[in-house]
Amino acid sequence: MRFWTILILTTLLAVLIPAGSARAQQCGPACPACSGKAIGDLLPPGTVLGSGLLIPDGEEETAVLNARYGLFSWMDAGVGYAVEAEEVIWSVRVQPIAQNLDGWRPALILGTGSVQTGGSDQSAYLQLAKTVEIVEGRLATSVAGGYATDLPDMQEDWVLGLLSLTLYDRVSPFYTFDGINSHVGLSYFATEWLTLTAYALEMSDFALSVVIQWGPGEDEEE
Repeated sequence: MRFWTILILTTLLAVLIPAGSARAQQCGPACPACSGKAIGDLLPPGTVLGSGLLIPDGEEETAVLNARYGLFSWMDAGVGYAVEAEEVIWSVRVQPIAQNLDGWRPALILGTGSVQTGGSDQSAYLQLAKTVEIVEGRLATSVAGGYATDLPDMQEDWVLGLLSLTLYDRVSPFYTFDGINSHVGLSYFATEWLTLTAYALEMSDFALSVVIQWGPGEDEEE
C-alpha cells in the first residue's frame, strides 16, 4: 500500500508541474485512462473519477487533469483542465442502450468531448461498444467503433475505433484510433479504485496516466 501511495503522489505532482504549452484533453470516448475501464464504460451513479495525464515530450499537451462523475446509470459528465494553458473542455456521455454481457447486444454511447490528442477539440460522437468474456475471469476482449464530428461547425468527420484484451481482470493491452492518429497502451487495474496506464501516443510519444475512482462500485449490467 505504501508503494502505491508514493507512486500516486509522485505522478500527480509531476502532472501538476507546468511544462510547456498544454491543451485541454479528454482523450477518446473509449480511452482507459479517462474511464478507468478497458472499454470506456459509463461511471455508476455517485461514482467520482479523477485522473492525471503526463506527456513529457508532448508539443501541445504535456500535463492534463480530468474529473468525471456518474450522474445516472445512463449518464456521466466530466471536465478536463490543462494547467499551464488554462484551457477547459467539458464532456457528457449518455448511454441510451446498455450492452448485454450474456448476449450480443452492444452498448450505444452518445457524447461530447475531446476525441484526439494534440488539441482541445470539442466534438460530438456516437459509439458502439461490446465486451465479450472468452474465458471467465481470465480473458475478455472489447471492441468499440464510432463516428465523431467537430463542434459547432460539423465540417470534419472522424472514424473512431478501439480493440483491447483484458487478462485476469488486471492487465489490458489496447489499440485505439482517434480518426487521425493511432495509439497503443497498457492499462494495469491495480485495485478497484486505481488504474495505471502507459501509452505510446501517435505510436511514438510516451505518456503515463493515473486514474483514481471511488464510489458505490459497478452496477450489474443487463
